[in-house]
Amino acid sequence: MSEAASIKDSFNDMSLSKQRSAVLAVSNGVTTVFYDFAQRLVMNTTTGGYYNLTPFSQFDRETLVALRDRLVDLGGNPPELPAEPATALPRQARGLNP
Repeated sequence: MSEAASIKDSFNDMSLSKQRSAVLAVSNGVTTVFYDFAQRLVMNTTTGGYYNLTPFSQFDRETLVALRDRLVDLGGNPPELPAEPATALPRQARGLNP
């Protein structure tokens, strides 16, 4: 993938399908990831039956917005994502403390 490719473009090689009105499945043939916009959870499953749950708060907003838009394109009706925080905490400067 080139640096100029969008996040939406990175999903072109994957299978995306609406599972429920608020759930999008993204599969690469080995792993399927379910984005549940109602519960704000991501369930990652493998063909071996293993899975884990991750809250939306652990994902970047750009990816979630792109996936929600795709679910709407497929006929889903997911709830809106929560608003972004108005202020972000400043990042600490890198380097050694004196």
